[in-house]
Amino acid sequence: MGSIKRNVISYLQLFRLQTAAVTAITPVIGGLLMNQREPLPLLVLFLVGLLYHVFGFVLNEYIDIEVDKKSADLKKKPLVSGVITKSTALSIVIISSVSACTLLALFQSALPLILFLLALSLGALYDIYGKKMPGFDFVLAGGFFFLCIAGASTVSFSFSLLVYLVCLLYFFHIVFNNAVEGGLKDIDHDALGGAKTIATRMGVHIHNGVLQTTLLFRVFAYSIQLAFFGTLVILGMQPKLALFGGSIFLPFITVLLGLVVFATSYLFMCPRPFHRGQLKRLFSIHEMASYFLVLVVLSPFFGLLVTLTLILIPTCWYLALNVILYGKLLQPQV
Repeated sequence: MGSIKRNVISYLQLFRLQTAAVTAITPVIGGLLMNQREPLPLLVLFLVGLLYHVFGFVLNEYIDIEVDKKSADLKKKPLVSGVITKSTALSIVIISSVSACTLLALFQSALPLILFLLALSLGALYDIYGKKMPGFDFVLAGGFFFLCIAGASTVSFSFSLLVYLVCLLYFFHIVFNNAVEGGLKDIDHDALGGAKTIATRMGVHIHNGVLQTTLLFRVFAYSIQLAFFGTLVILGMQPKLALFGGSIFLPFITVLLGLVVFATSYLFMCPRPFHRGQLKRLFSIHEMASYFLVLVVLSPFFGLLVTLTLILIPTCWYLALNVILYGKLLQPQV
């Protein structure tokens, strides 16, 4: 029984299941923005997003195994340790992608499937070339853009401006998440393995155990973040939201969460002893605050019940699975 439990946990770790709910919510939000409120179609979209997450992360682990072997911090990862074989991982990649496409076929329309296949292709391109050519973080971000819009297309092909703005927010968020946070977190073994990421190309390095970012990298990081906030402000000004035209409560929460996002960004881009665990805690806080920020802005359109559901599901999912898989709330061992 103990052996079965360890194997199950190894597979869930390979899937990066603790963050899967946030990815799974992406096509759901696309559907909600087009006024989809029926539980069954939304559940199907959630499962599609979940399978997209599994596809992307397992393929990423499969491609990056040799680079990951160069880091002592990553020796317990399921593929690196050999608990799960590479052939099994490849089978999971194929099964998850085919299953997601099959679920989308239930909507009996070609466009959602086409958009999803585009998202899959962009995700796969990032996994294959992300460590070999700098800038493929933008390709991955494009995958999330199309994942969100694929969810919207299951309702109608006449997309509202809200859909485009939220998909653009996903784009900027994923670029920051992957190029900045991922680049900093993995700089030790990326440098050893010769990975060509934006962080390594812009001179981020570890000197005497201290993480050193460069001016160029900081300008890049803050530019992406400013683009995210600029899009968020435009979103909040839309007539269907009118975030700044009513009660002061929502603007206050928005500003507060925005300050948390900027503060955590500043902290992990300052010179600091390189400690992956501490960085991952900061990244967790930063990503949760960014996600909550978007939902607070969208709350006048979604309503209180939908907004709380979108907040609670991924939050409880993330915290509970972190404890189950790694024994800590905000510090998964990835």
